[in-house]
Amino acid sequence: MKSGFKILFVFIFISVFNLTNDNVRCSEVTVTIENNGISPGSVNLIAGDIVNWVLKDPGEFHIVCDGVNYGTVLPSGAENIDVFLNQYKQSSSYAINQKGVYGYKVFSQDHEFTGKITAGSPLPVELTDFVATTIKNEVILDWSTGGEINNDRFEVQRIDVSNLTDYNPEKLTFNTVGIINGNGTSNEHHHYSFTDRNLKSGKYLYRLKQIDYNSNFIYHFLSDEIVIGIPAKFYISQNYPNPFNPTTSIGYEIPEDGNVVIALFNSIGTEVKVLENSSMKAGYHYITLNGTDLPSGAYFYRINYISSGFNKSITRKMLLIK
Repeated sequence: MKSGFKILFVFIFISVFNLTNDNVRCSEVTVTIENNGISPGSVNLIAGDIVNWVLKDPGEFHIVCDGVNYGTVLPSGAENIDVFLNQYKQSSSYAINQKGVYGYKVFSQDHEFTGKITAGSPLPVELTDFVATTIKNEVILDWSTGGEINNDRFEVQRIDVSNLTDYNPEKLTFNTVGIINGNGTSNEHHHYSFTDRNLKSGKYLYRLKQIDYNSNFIYHFLSDEIVIGIPAKFYISQNYPNPFNPTTSIGYEIPEDGNVVIALFNSIGTEVKVLENSSMKAGYHYITLNGTDLPSGAYFYRINYISSGFNKSITRKMLLIK
């Protein structure tokens, strides 16, 4: 739990990425063989997966896939399938080692069945979860992988959809807000995290762009919008960095639309410059102070905030060191 957490003022939202068959790598599939047919007759796998044929009825069945027998299709480079199942051997496994279509036949004394295996390329990354947590105006993204192939990096991408009512996420233009290095090729589980800070109030969508060493890529979308709400109270943060040279950032939060004046004073109380004097919308805001034209020393910044329900001031100290 974050320090300074107050249940009235900090809202935490968690969105769990809903994994589909396109995001999770399958490992094995079972095909049953009976006197009245095979089930399922067609399966979709990826290279590296395993097919298990299991005999359910008495008799002898011959499974063939060599690209030579009529009706059989075998991808280039794949191993032939030539298996007999009977009461002594009731199951057999075959590892898919090439992508493509496998058309196989199952023969018995009285029957002939046709089966099909469609094998795609292995995914570069097996994403097992993708979770977002919001704390005030920060979004913490966490995701894990169960295996990686040539994984160079993840680009964390975001788009503001506050003003969009009807959209297809796959057709929107996202902006890259962070890059996290991958782990190359690995069969181990790996955890990744990225924090997106200083967001304004609004609705956001996130996705991961996973890129391999050959610049191929695939997108993984967070299933839900992330909502950054309106602050519950008036607040101005300590500038960061502090001490600074020559720039620093100041964040402030206002719960209602109102007028905001932020002024900078030197150590003897003389006003040096006005950093902000505007009517501002409720939400989270940031300004940057450039102290290039200022001498080293201690300074004070004061914010005056006036709205229908507030009339407050806060003063904080900062230090410029050149």
